[in-house]
Amino acid sequence: MLKVARASLHKWEEPIISGTSGSGTVFFSGCNLKCVYCQNYEVSRGKGKAITANELADVFKRLEDLGAHNVNLVTPTHFADDIIKACDIYRPSIPIAYNCGGYENPKTLERLKDVVDIFIPDFKYSDNSLAKKYSNCPNYFEICTKAIVKMRQLCPADIVEGGIMKKGLIIRHLVLPNALDNTKGVIDWLANNMSKDTYFSLMGQYVPYGEANKFPKINRKLKPLEYKIAVNHALKQGLENTFIQSLESATEEFIPDFDDKSLIY
Repeated sequence: MLKVARASLHKWEEPIISGTSGSGTVFFSGCNLKCVYCQNYEVSRGKGKAITANELADVFKRLEDLGAHNVNLVTPTHFADDIIKACDIYRPSIPIAYNCGGYENPKTLERLKDVVDIFIPDFKYSDNSLAKKYSNCPNYFEICTKAIVKMRQLCPADIVEGGIMKKGLIIRHLVLPNALDNTKGVIDWLANNMSKDTYFSLMGQYVPYGEANKFPKINRKLKPLEYKIAVNHALKQGLENTFIQSLESATEEFIPDFDDKSLIY
């Protein structure tokens, strides 16, 4: 059953996604991962409203009419069939972004090649022991890296016009507390397997959320030194297009309000 928890303009994505008008984000309910620290915990566990593919197509149109720079599909993996149907009903003139957890099947990605313009995968773990512990996903690294390679094949060139991405790939990584080796492993893989000018978003916005209080090592925000080490490693490895955050973004104020009654459905 297709479920959506929020659809609205969102101004807190990367600058080439949010721009000045905002990204037209559609937060889908549920997720093919169950990260214990999920910043959208209630939604990833199923909170949301059931809608049809026709209604989803109408959401796309309304976000476009509001002036969104793109339609940004957040945790869309398990609704790929419905998204394809919605795009058959109405294809926006603005880019469609596939904003996912990185745990993707290349065959599904291939089916989306005529729908998706921008891929925005998380690259959460290079360390599968952490993937198993925090996301119950012991083969995350192997699946994610294959998926990223496939996304690059489907979007071989990054096209940015007027400061806004029209086509391409942005890889995200959220730095976790007490997990710098994991972050360095992600950066090293990117440096060795992707072009150095690949867009990379190194996020320092981690806040303990969801079930993080059950895991002492991640039950705190990042220390400034941790994030500084992560940033320096990305620079040392020559990743040219790295987005860097202020640690002031590590607050629940930037977590979307999923109880807002004015949302678009």
